[in-house]
Amino acid sequence: MNLIRSLSFLLISLLVFCSCAGSVPGHGIYYWQRTIHNFQNTYIKFEFSNLMYEKQSKARNIKIYSFFAFFDDVNPFLLTPGSIHPESDYWEGYYNDIKSLPFEIKENIRFVFMEGCEYRMPTTSGKVKYLFSFNTSGYAGKLRTEIDLPPNHSIRLSFKEKGIPYPDAKTIGERLANDRSRYDWYEIISTIEPTPDSDPIKPCEVKKDAPKSE
Repeated sequence: MNLIRSLSFLLISLLVFCSCAGSVPGHGIYYWQRTIHNFQNTYIKFEFSNLMYEKQSKARNIKIYSFFAFFDDVNPFLLTPGSIHPESDYWEGYYNDIKSLPFEIKENIRFVFMEGCEYRMPTTSGKVKYLFSFNTSGYAGKLRTEIDLPPNHSIRLSFKEKGIPYPDAKTIGERLANDRSRYDWYEIISTIEPTPDSDPIKPCEVKKDAPKSE
């Protein structure tokens, strides 16, 4: 009986841990970096602009969002989710002024990004199952997909708003569905494109705030 209780407690603990993992970056969960075994000038590229539900730094008017990319083959009961994201020093090369970044980016530079800037991360060539997750101000999107990526090609990800399922909601069920739709608000679309022979990283310009008029 004690063994059954111990196993039950362990299972519940793991379920709670796995339900929390990935919900908020930088809050006690560290996504260890997966090794890219078959890189052949192959990348995941993404850029997000025109935020409707924006999250702003208290210090600067810089719009940000979180994005996660995983190989979709990890058993959550055994391992913390492993991400494709390179370590922090890789992402620092995307900014012309690290000190001017909002705290949210500096604290979670691997997973929090600035609107209007194109990013890329190395990935493996060949057939891989991916899990992509996106969130801005509580409005999220997710994509599970299998992609067969040829050498010298990249995965391009774009983000499209779906909107509420019932614009003229009349019933409680329809209103609840509209409220829940924030968790599936964005469609993540993947396409494959050739990777240019010369494709240097273009640092994002961290613009200073313009003076506010009285």
